[in-house]
Amino acid sequence: MKKRISILSFLLFVGCGISFAQPAYLNKKRSKKPTEADRFMQTQWWLGFKAGVNMTEASPDQRFSGLSPTNYDPGILDKEYDGFEAISGQAGIEITFYHKGFSFSFQPNYRRQQFGYSNSYEWTNTEDADNTLSLNYDQAHKLDYIELPLLVKYDILKQNKFRPFVQVGVFYATLMNAQKEVEISGIDQASGSAGPFENQQLIIGADDLFIKSSTGVMGGLGFYYDFWSVRLVFDATYRMGLNNITNTQNRFSENQLSGIGDAMDDVNLNNISFNLGCLFPMRFISSKIHNPVR
Repeated sequence: MKKRISILSFLLFVGCGISFAQPAYLNKKRSKKPTEADRFMQTQWWLGFKAGVNMTEASPDQRFSGLSPTNYDPGILDKEYDGFEAISGQAGIEITFYHKGFSFSFQPNYRRQQFGYSNSYEWTNTEDADNTLSLNYDQAHKLDYIELPLLVKYDILKQNKFRPFVQVGVFYATLMNAQKEVEISGIDQASGSAGPFENQQLIIGADDLFIKSSTGVMGGLGFYYDFWSVRLVFDATYRMGLNNITNTQNRFSENQLSGIGDAMDDVNLNNISFNLGCLFPMRFISSKIHNPVR
């Protein structure tokens, strides 16, 4: 938890540092008397679409296993989780209200998140130490969410075509679909034909292993670039999940791999996403403002 909070704190610290460290010539530029067009653009609605990629890390709070050890350390059964490795994607729309440097943004999107872990087990014949069976399970989880984020942004530079910003917010997501992919490999020295083996990948429906809701906080950095009446936007955002997404009631009863000792841990999802979008103004500047009568 400290690691996740420190990442958000770092992003906000960088954004605030950039804001307070602006050179003097920018302040002079801002001190100029705003034009009629500038005053018009102090309040604006923007509507557009965004898409990008994301990477997810599962953070276990409490660990579980379908096996109960009697003569070895239970920690041997702990899963080994992947980091921010698998790349997924998201796409959605952005509805933003801007007023004097602050933006209030609603960004519904359809998002796929992936995380994985591996299990390893070994069985040994107590009467013959060379008679062993080793199995490795590499398990990948793909979760599809409809996400509803609410964000507050602050423009660090307000009078430029290039406008960096910082943002913070919250999100709520609803699970639409989940599946688990399992690759099994190992070394068989117990069946009489010793040697390594690999099985085909298994794909298992996993909707019952996860609850339907996911909540969390988010923060990040980005920038706008204005040209004509269009605004391009790029942002990098860190999401920190606040709730356990595992369905604890189905941890053992519904898991199709519980027979080999697999059981879902209590996990939160942390996510890093990168988005590129295009926004259009809902209030257009008239020709009178473009060429004001003097």
